[in-house]
Amino acid sequence: MKSSPVRIHSDIQRRIDSYTDLIPVELHAFWAKADTQFVHGRLVSSNVIAYPTYWYSPSTRHQLGFWTFNGSEQLPQGEAVQETTLLSLLDDVTAELATRIITSLNDNQLHLGFTVNLNIKRTDCSPSARTFYFDAYTTKLTTRKTVVECPLYDAESGKLLLTACATFVFFPLSAAADKVKNTSEESDSVVYEPPSPLLDEADALALDNSDLHSLSQVMNVLPHGLITHKAGSFSPSKRRIVVLADFDKDLDGPPNHVHGGLLATVLYNASELLFAKTTGIGRTSCAAAVRDTNYLRGVPSESRNILIDAAVEDISDSGVVVSAKLMHGSKVCTTLRTTFAIPTLTSKL
Repeated sequence: MKSSPVRIHSDIQRRIDSYTDLIPVELHAFWAKADTQFVHGRLVSSNVIAYPTYWYSPSTRHQLGFWTFNGSEQLPQGEAVQETTLLSLLDDVTAELATRIITSLNDNQLHLGFTVNLNIKRTDCSPSARTFYFDAYTTKLTTRKTVVECPLYDAESGKLLLTACATFVFFPLSAAADKVKNTSEESDSVVYEPPSPLLDEADALALDNSDLHSLSQVMNVLPHGLITHKAGSFSPSKRRIVVLADFDKDLDGPPNHVHGGLLATVLYNASELLFAKTTGIGRTSCAAAVRDTNYLRGVPSESRNILIDAAVEDISDSGVVVSAKLMHGSKVCTTLRTTFAIPTLTSKL
Protein backbone atom coordinates (compact mmCIF):
# COMPACT_ATOMS: atom_id res chain seq x y z
CA MET A 1 0.00 0.00 0.00
CA LYS A 2 1.69 3.22 -1.15
CA SER A 3 -1.04 5.70 -0.40
CA SER A 4 -3.98 6.13 1.95
CA PRO A 5 -7.54 7.37 1.39
CA VAL A 6 -6.89 10.40 3.63
CA ARG A 7 -4.32 13.17 3.96
CA ILE A 8 -1.74 11.92 6.44
CA HIS A 9 1.51 13.05 8.00
CA SER A 10 4.72 12.08 6.20
CA ASP A 11 6.04 10.15 9.26
CA ILE A 12 2.95 7.95 9.24
CA GLN A 13 3.19 7.43 5.47
CA ARG A 14 6.80 6.26 5.93
CA ARG A 15 5.67 3.77 8.58
CA ILE A 16 3.06 2.40 6.21
CA ASP A 17 5.50 2.22 3.31
CA SER A 18 7.95 0.20 5.43
CA TYR A 19 5.60 -2.81 5.21
CA THR A 20 6.09 -4.98 2.13
CA ASP A 21 3.22 -7.46 2.42
CA LEU A 22 0.13 -5.51 3.49
CA ILE A 23 -3.17 -7.06 2.45
CA PRO A 24 -6.57 -5.39 2.87
CA VAL A 25 -8.81 -7.02 5.51
CA GLU A 26 -12.45 -6.53 6.32
CA LEU A 27 -13.82 -4.95 9.46
CA HIS A 28 -14.86 -7.77 11.83
CA ALA A 29 -13.70 -10.45 9.39
CA PHE A 30 -14.18 -13.13 12.07
CA TRP A 31 -17.39 -11.76 13.58
CA ALA A 32 -20.96 -11.55 12.33
CA LYS A 33 -21.68 -8.00 11.13
CA ALA A 34 -24.89 -7.73 13.12
CA ASP A 35 -26.55 -4.40 13.80
CA THR A 36 -26.62 -5.44 17.47
CA GLN A 37 -22.81 -5.15 17.46
CA PHE A 38 -21.87 -1.76 18.88
CA VAL A 39 -19.07 -0.65 16.55
CA HIS A 40 -20.71 -1.95 13.38
CA GLY A 41 -24.26 -0.94 14.24
CA ARG A 42 -23.83 2.31 16.18
CA LEU A 43 -20.68 3.78 14.62
CA VAL A 44 -20.19 2.39 11.11
CA SER A 45 -23.74 1.72 9.90
CA SER A 46 -24.87 5.00 11.46
CA ASN A 47 -22.14 6.82 9.50
CA VAL A 48 -20.46 8.22 12.61
CA ILE A 49 -17.21 6.91 11.11
CA ALA A 50 -16.51 6.10 7.48
CA TYR A 51 -16.14 2.39 6.75
CA PRO A 52 -12.71 1.66 8.29
CA THR A 53 -9.70 0.95 6.11
CA TYR A 54 -7.69 -1.95 7.58
CA TRP A 55 -4.57 -3.82 6.42
CA TYR A 56 -2.73 -6.84 7.81
CA SER A 57 0.94 -7.80 7.48
CA PRO A 58 1.29 -11.61 7.71
CA SER A 59 5.07 -11.48 8.19
CA THR A 60 4.98 -9.04 11.13
CA ARG A 61 1.47 -9.80 12.42
CA HIS A 62 0.64 -6.10 12.50
CA GLN A 63 -2.83 -4.76 11.74
CA LEU A 64 -3.03 -1.09 10.82
CA GLY A 65 -5.54 1.32 9.45
CA PHE A 66 -7.57 4.49 9.79
CA TRP A 67 -10.72 5.72 11.46
CA THR A 68 -12.25 8.84 9.92
CA PHE A 69 -15.09 10.54 11.77
CA ASN A 70 -17.78 12.22 9.71
CA GLY A 71 -19.33 15.54 10.59
CA SER A 72 -22.78 15.03 12.07
CA GLU A 73 -25.38 16.51 14.38
CA GLN A 74 -23.74 14.62 17.25
CA LEU A 75 -20.21 15.67 16.23
CA PRO A 76 -20.33 19.12 14.62
CA GLN A 77 -17.23 20.75 13.20
CA GLY A 78 -14.97 21.98 16.00
CA GLU A 79 -16.13 19.47 18.62
CA ALA A 80 -13.47 16.96 19.62
CA VAL A 81 -13.84 13.20 19.24
CA GLN A 82 -14.03 11.93 22.81
CA GLU A 83 -11.26 9.68 24.06
CA THR A 84 -13.86 7.21 25.31
CA THR A 85 -14.98 6.66 21.70
CA LEU A 86 -11.38 6.04 20.69
CA LEU A 87 -11.00 3.71 23.70
CA SER A 88 -13.92 1.62 22.44
CA LEU A 89 -12.42 1.41 18.96
CA LEU A 90 -9.03 0.44 20.39
CA ASP A 91 -10.71 -2.31 22.42
CA ASP A 92 -12.38 -3.47 19.21
CA VAL A 93 -9.37 -3.47 16.87
CA THR A 94 -6.99 -5.11 19.37
CA ALA A 95 -9.56 -7.88 19.88
CA GLU A 96 -9.86 -8.28 16.12
CA LEU A 97 -6.11 -8.71 15.65
CA ALA A 98 -5.89 -11.13 18.57
CA THR A 99 -8.75 -13.19 17.11
CA ARG A 100 -7.11 -13.28 13.67
CA ILE A 101 -3.82 -14.56 15.07
CA ILE A 102 -5.32 -17.08 17.53
CA THR A 103 -7.47 -18.50 14.74
CA SER A 104 -4.44 -18.96 12.47
CA LEU A 105 -2.49 -20.67 15.27
CA ASN A 106 -5.32 -23.16 15.83
CA ASP A 107 -5.72 -24.42 12.25
CA ASN A 108 -8.42 -21.85 11.50
CA GLN A 109 -10.70 -23.27 14.20
CA LEU A 110 -12.99 -20.43 15.20
CA HIS A 111 -12.48 -19.04 18.70
CA LEU A 112 -14.27 -16.47 20.79
CA GLY A 113 -12.09 -14.07 22.73
CA PHE A 114 -12.68 -12.07 25.88
CA THR A 115 -10.78 -8.97 26.91
CA VAL A 116 -9.52 -9.38 30.48
CA ASN A 117 -7.53 -6.13 30.73
CA LEU A 118 -7.35 -2.90 28.74
CA ASN A 119 -4.80 -0.27 29.72
CA ILE A 120 -4.87 3.11 27.97
CA LYS A 121 -2.11 5.69 28.44
CA ARG A 122 -2.52 9.23 27.19
CA THR A 123 0.46 10.97 25.60
CA ASP A 124 -1.04 14.01 23.89
CA CYS A 125 -4.31 15.49 22.69
CA SER A 126 -5.48 16.80 19.32
CA PRO A 127 -8.99 18.26 19.64
CA SER A 128 -9.32 19.00 15.92
CA ALA A 129 -8.41 15.48 14.78
CA ARG A 130 -10.96 13.66 12.65
CA THR A 131 -8.77 10.94 11.14
CA PHE A 132 -6.80 8.56 13.34
CA TYR A 133 -4.13 5.99 12.45
CA PHE A 134 -3.45 2.85 14.49
CA ASP A 135 -0.84 0.07 14.28
CA ALA A 136 -1.66 -2.97 16.44
CA TYR A 137 0.80 -5.78 17.13
CA THR A 138 1.29 -8.65 19.58
CA THR A 139 3.78 -8.56 22.44
CA LYS A 140 2.86 -11.94 23.94
CA LEU A 141 1.27 -14.93 22.27
CA THR A 142 0.17 -18.42 23.26
CA THR A 143 -2.57 -20.66 21.87
CA ARG A 144 -5.07 -19.37 24.46
CA LYS A 145 -3.80 -15.94 25.46
CA THR A 146 -2.40 -12.91 23.70
CA VAL A 147 -1.33 -9.37 24.55
CA VAL A 148 -1.73 -6.66 21.92
CA GLU A 149 -0.31 -3.14 21.96
CA CYS A 150 -1.72 -0.41 19.75
CA PRO A 151 -0.51 3.19 19.47
CA LEU A 152 -3.05 5.67 18.11
CA TYR A 153 -2.04 8.81 16.18
CA ASP A 154 -3.64 11.93 14.80
CA ALA A 155 -3.16 10.94 11.17
CA GLU A 156 -2.69 14.50 9.90
CA SER A 157 -0.33 15.92 12.55
CA GLY A 158 1.47 12.66 13.33
CA LYS A 159 0.98 13.16 17.10
CA LEU A 160 0.93 10.04 19.24
CA LEU A 161 -2.26 10.41 21.29
CA LEU A 162 -2.99 7.15 23.11
CA THR A 163 -1.33 3.77 23.59
CA ALA A 164 -3.45 0.73 24.34
CA CYS A 165 -2.26 -2.55 25.85
CA ALA A 166 -4.94 -5.26 25.81
CA THR A 167 -4.87 -8.81 27.18
CA PHE A 168 -7.21 -11.47 25.77
CA VAL A 169 -8.10 -15.05 26.57
CA PHE A 170 -9.67 -17.39 24.01
CA PHE A 171 -11.88 -20.46 23.93
CA PRO A 172 -12.91 -22.70 21.03
CA LEU A 173 -16.23 -21.40 19.73
CA SER A 174 -18.29 -24.30 21.12
CA ALA A 175 -16.85 -23.93 24.62
CA ALA A 176 -17.13 -20.15 24.45
CA ALA A 177 -20.77 -20.37 23.39
CA ASP A 178 -21.51 -22.54 26.42
CA LYS A 179 -19.66 -20.05 28.65
CA VAL A 180 -21.64 -17.10 27.27
CA LYS A 181 -24.92 -19.05 27.48
CA ASN A 182 -24.29 -20.07 31.09
CA THR A 183 -23.48 -16.49 32.06
CA SER A 184 -26.68 -15.25 30.41
CA GLU A 185 -28.85 -17.95 32.00
CA GLU A 186 -27.36 -17.28 35.42
CA SER A 187 -28.00 -13.56 34.99
CA ASP A 188 -31.54 -14.11 33.76
CA SER A 189 -32.34 -16.18 36.84
CA VAL A 190 -31.37 -13.37 39.23
CA VAL A 191 -33.98 -10.83 40.26
CA TYR A 192 -31.93 -7.90 41.50
CA GLU A 193 -33.26 -5.14 43.70
CA PRO A 194 -30.90 -2.16 43.98
CA PRO A 195 -29.94 -0.94 47.47
CA SER A 196 -32.08 1.73 49.07
CA PRO A 197 -30.67 4.23 49.67
CA LEU A 198 -28.02 3.88 46.96
CA LEU A 199 -25.41 5.43 49.23
CA ASP A 200 -25.96 5.02 52.95
CA GLU A 201 -23.99 8.02 54.19
CA ALA A 202 -25.26 10.90 56.35
CA ASP A 203 -24.13 13.51 53.83
CA ALA A 204 -25.24 11.66 50.70
CA LEU A 205 -26.75 13.99 48.11
CA ALA A 206 -28.94 12.84 45.24
CA LEU A 207 -27.46 13.56 41.83
CA ASP A 208 -29.59 16.16 40.12
CA ASN A 209 -31.22 15.76 36.72
CA SER A 210 -28.43 17.63 34.93
CA ASP A 211 -25.83 15.18 36.29
CA LEU A 212 -27.94 12.16 35.32
CA HIS A 213 -28.67 13.66 31.90
CA SER A 214 -24.95 14.28 31.35
CA LEU A 215 -24.04 10.70 32.32
CA SER A 216 -26.75 9.36 30.01
CA GLN A 217 -25.01 11.09 27.08
CA VAL A 218 -22.50 8.24 27.13
CA MET A 219 -20.53 9.49 24.11
CA ASN A 220 -21.10 12.65 22.12
CA VAL A 221 -21.37 10.63 18.88
CA LEU A 222 -24.24 8.49 20.21
CA PRO A 223 -27.93 9.24 20.68
CA HIS A 224 -28.81 10.31 24.20
CA GLY A 225 -30.11 7.66 26.59
CA LEU A 226 -28.66 4.44 25.14
CA ILE A 227 -27.54 3.83 28.71
CA THR A 228 -29.99 5.57 31.00
CA HIS A 229 -28.60 6.73 34.34
CA LYS A 230 -31.79 6.91 36.36
CA ALA A 231 -30.61 7.60 39.92
CA GLY A 232 -27.44 8.43 41.77
CA SER A 233 -25.90 9.71 45.03
CA PHE A 234 -22.73 11.56 45.96
CA SER A 235 -21.04 11.64 49.37
CA PRO A 236 -18.62 14.59 49.75
CA SER A 237 -17.06 13.17 52.94
CA LYS A 238 -16.43 9.72 51.43
CA ARG A 239 -15.64 11.18 47.98
CA ARG A 240 -17.83 8.52 46.41
CA ILE A 241 -20.56 8.31 43.78
CA VAL A 242 -23.05 5.47 43.22
CA VAL A 243 -25.25 5.43 40.11
CA LEU A 244 -27.97 3.11 38.83
CA ALA A 245 -28.23 2.55 35.06
CA ASP A 246 -30.20 0.61 32.42
CA PHE A 247 -28.61 -0.55 29.15
CA ASP A 248 -30.53 -0.29 25.87
CA LYS A 249 -30.36 -2.76 22.95
CA ASP A 250 -27.78 -3.00 20.13
CA LEU A 251 -24.70 -2.41 22.26
CA ASP A 252 -23.07 -5.84 21.85
CA GLY A 253 -19.41 -6.74 21.82
CA PRO A 254 -19.37 -10.51 22.46
CA PRO A 255 -22.66 -12.08 21.33
CA ASN A 256 -25.53 -11.00 23.59
CA HIS A 257 -23.20 -9.08 25.89
CA VAL A 258 -22.38 -5.37 26.19
CA HIS A 259 -19.26 -4.13 24.39
CA GLY A 260 -16.28 -3.79 26.73
CA GLY A 261 -15.49 -0.28 25.51
CA LEU A 262 -18.94 0.87 26.62
CA LEU A 263 -18.53 -0.68 30.06
CA ALA A 264 -15.21 1.14 30.48
CA THR A 265 -16.83 4.36 29.23
CA VAL A 266 -19.69 4.18 31.74
CA LEU A 267 -17.19 3.69 34.55
CA TYR A 268 -15.01 6.49 33.25
CA ASN A 269 -17.89 8.96 33.01
CA ALA A 270 -18.87 8.32 36.63
CA SER A 271 -15.21 8.64 37.68
CA GLU A 272 -14.89 11.90 35.76
CA LEU A 273 -17.99 13.33 37.44
CA LEU A 274 -16.63 12.33 40.85
CA PHE A 275 -13.27 13.96 40.02
CA ALA A 276 -15.08 17.16 39.04
CA LYS A 277 -17.20 17.23 42.21
CA THR A 278 -14.22 16.46 44.43
CA THR A 279 -11.78 18.97 42.94
CA GLY A 280 -14.12 21.66 41.60
CA ILE A 281 -12.50 21.28 38.17
CA GLY A 282 -15.04 21.23 35.34
CA ARG A 283 -15.56 17.95 33.48
CA THR A 284 -14.44 19.55 30.22
CA SER A 285 -11.04 20.20 31.84
CA CYS A 286 -10.56 16.63 33.06
CA ALA A 287 -7.63 14.73 31.56
CA ALA A 288 -7.14 11.04 32.20
CA ALA A 289 -3.44 10.15 32.09
CA VAL A 290 -4.03 6.41 32.55
CA ARG A 291 -7.11 4.20 32.41
CA ASP A 292 -6.77 0.58 33.54
CA THR A 293 -9.83 -1.63 32.99
CA ASN A 294 -10.28 -5.21 34.21
CA TYR A 295 -13.08 -7.33 32.76
CA LEU A 296 -14.18 -10.01 35.21
CA ARG A 297 -17.59 -11.06 33.86
CA GLY A 298 -19.73 -10.23 30.86
CA VAL A 299 -22.76 -7.95 31.18
CA PRO A 300 -25.78 -9.33 29.27
CA SER A 301 -27.40 -7.10 26.66
CA GLU A 302 -30.27 -4.88 27.81
CA SER A 303 -29.35 -5.33 31.48
CA ARG A 304 -31.26 -3.32 34.05
CA ASN A 305 -30.29 -1.91 37.45
CA ILE A 306 -26.56 -1.94 36.76
CA LEU A 307 -24.73 -0.38 39.72
CA ILE A 308 -21.74 1.91 39.10
CA ASP A 309 -19.71 2.70 42.23
CA ALA A 310 -16.76 5.12 42.07
CA ALA A 311 -14.56 6.36 44.93
CA VAL A 312 -11.46 8.54 45.18
CA GLU A 313 -8.52 6.33 46.08
CA ASP A 314 -5.76 8.92 46.32
CA ILE A 315 -5.13 12.65 45.90
CA SER A 316 -1.67 14.14 45.42
CA ASP A 317 -0.07 17.16 43.75
CA SER A 318 0.45 15.10 40.60
CA GLY A 319 -3.04 13.74 40.22
CA VAL A 320 -6.20 12.09 41.52
CA VAL A 321 -6.79 8.34 41.37
CA VAL A 322 -10.40 7.12 41.17
CA SER A 323 -11.38 3.45 41.41
CA ALA A 324 -14.74 2.36 40.03
CA LYS A 325 -16.63 -0.90 39.67
CA LEU A 326 -19.65 -1.99 37.66
CA MET A 327 -21.95 -4.57 39.22
CA HIS A 328 -24.74 -6.75 37.83
CA GLY A 329 -26.61 -8.03 40.86
CA SER A 330 -24.05 -9.04 43.49
CA LYS A 331 -21.32 -9.73 40.91
CA VAL A 332 -18.55 -7.28 40.04
CA CYS A 333 -18.27 -7.37 36.25
CA THR A 334 -15.81 -4.60 35.37
CA THR A 335 -13.40 -2.39 37.29
CA LEU A 336 -11.63 0.79 36.21
CA ARG A 337 -8.76 2.65 37.87
CA THR A 338 -8.27 6.13 36.42
CA THR A 339 -5.42 8.52 37.11
CA PHE A 340 -6.50 12.08 36.42
CA ALA A 341 -3.88 14.75 35.83
CA ILE A 342 -4.29 18.01 37.72
CA PRO A 343 -4.34 20.91 35.24
CA THR A 344 -1.39 23.28 35.64
CA LEU A 345 -2.57 26.76 36.53
CA THR A 346 -0.64 29.72 35.20
CA SER A 347 -0.80 33.19 36.66
CA LYS A 348 0.59 36.63 35.78
CA LEU A 349 0.40 37.91 39.37
